[in-house]
Amino acid sequence: MQWSDSTLSWLLIVPMMLLGCRAVGPDYQPPQMVVPDAWTRVMEHERSAAHTAAEEWWAAFKDPCLSRLIATAKRNNADLKRARARIQQAWQQHQMIHATLFPHADLFGKNRYGLGTFDERGIQWGKGTSQSQLGQLDVGWELDFFGGIHRQEEAATANDQATIEAWRDAHVIISAEVALQYIALRSVEERLKLAKEGVRSYDEIARLAKVQQDLGLASKMDGSEASARLRVQESKVPGIEMERVALIHQLSLLLGIYPKQVETLVLLGGLIPNPPARLDLGVPADLLRSRPDIRRAERMLQVQCARIGIATANLYPSLSLLGAVTYEADVTGGVSQGLRNDLGLGPALRLRLFHSSADVARIKEQEAGLEADLATYEEVVLKSVSEVEQSLAAIQLERKRLEKLTDASKDYQITADLVAESYRSGLLDLHHLIVVKQDALDAESEVAATRGRLAAQSVRLFKSLGGGILE
Repeated sequence: MQWSDSTLSWLLIVPMMLLGCRAVGPDYQPPQMVVPDAWTRVMEHERSAAHTAAEEWWAAFKDPCLSRLIATAKRNNADLKRARARIQQAWQQHQMIHATLFPHADLFGKNRYGLGTFDERGIQWGKGTSQSQLGQLDVGWELDFFGGIHRQEEAATANDQATIEAWRDAHVIISAEVALQYIALRSVEERLKLAKEGVRSYDEIARLAKVQQDLGLASKMDGSEASARLRVQESKVPGIEMERVALIHQLSLLLGIYPKQVETLVLLGGLIPNPPARLDLGVPADLLRSRPDIRRAERMLQVQCARIGIATANLYPSLSLLGAVTYEADVTGGVSQGLRNDLGLGPALRLRLFHSSADVARIKEQEAGLEADLATYEEVVLKSVSEVEQSLAAIQLERKRLEKLTDASKDYQITADLVAESYRSGLLDLHHLIVVKQDALDAESEVAATRGRLAAQSVRLFKSLGGGILE
């Protein structure tokens, strides 16, 4: 019994259709990461909610200026624009791979006119004029029996999702960075205010020393010391103003606007934002859902898992259906001669021979990459839990520190007033008054710095919880 060529071709296709139609390589399984059931430090007035309230955490500070700055950054920040563009880039790459699942066609045509002939005598223009025509439509379809293309699409889909999570993570980072710089700005402005108040206090002490000297109750040395202290305090003001200018420029880069526009937005004289008294922390397992960097690391695991399938598919044959419609004709001396008018359809088989060692090595390489990505995922989760725990501890300790410093500042102020009265009465010397006044100023400055650190640690806590995403 003799078989025709077409029959043999279809006998090749049908078994592959029956045996194939399944993507080779491992199917992705999300990692099972064990996290603590609760946070180590849960402070008074705080609770573990079913979910966190970190999405728009800046509203909890009740500072309209902070909200305006973050909204401006989300519109103009260059990093966010780049992350948004990468989403579009990843999506188009996904679409290109998806298109390979379907048949494709290419059309080719040409029409050539002869201008003459040439031989040893030279060119004879117009002699033996000819014309040739060719039109061809090629159609092809790769039959993805072993899932190589489907694995490519799986990897592209996961990569697209990972790019979206990277964009969300950029929102978290930029929102927190804007808030931290803004809090630093307000802290510097508070220090500037206290430095100027110190200038006024030392100016009063210098005038008081002059009066006491005129009354014969103080020596000339007291006047010189008071004047020196005043000049030292005045020298602190320009340095603090320089810090404020630097922070304005840093905010300018984050917001994507010019420094003069930042000045208009922040205005001088604002207060250090007060962090919320109560925080909805959720539980550690919430981080797996709320933090975009964790979700991105998990998506990259699926990308790498799909790459194992792509490499595995190289061990199997690739089968395509090819077809063509061809028309070809020549016209010589006014006589038309049809050369080809045909239709064609048939299978094409490609099998990589003598590549098994390289293909197996490539599979092992991708499996090692999956192990590395799994280690990265676990590290990101551990780092996330650590960041939350560290922020909780810092907030708790800064609150205790602020309480003690506030009481100390009040006591220093009372002491400074009493010492000033004693100096006027001639019971204490000027040096004693200057030391007490400097201690009072230092205590006030430390209170302001601690308030700034407490607000900054609250921002870091919201960041570590994955807050700051607005879609």
